[in-house]
Amino acid sequence: MRHDSLNRALEAAEAHCVERGEKLTPVRKRVLELVLTADRPVKAYDLLEALKPGPGAAKPPTVYRALDF
Repeated sequence: MRHDSLNRALEAAEAHCVERGEKLTPVRKRVLELVLTADRPVKAYDLLEALKPGPGAAKPPTVYRALDF
């Protein structure tokens, strides 16, 4: 996914959350970004591994909740 397309998708997700009174937390946003930019299906533990280096380090339940959201 191109950078501008990714930004539009993330902005749309943010607007959708605002409309529904929800929050696109940093972890939720990062998980969405990882899913949108993946070139193949992504497993929860792949996402967990990708979150480790950054500020969104998470445990498995956090990733599953973000995916459910």
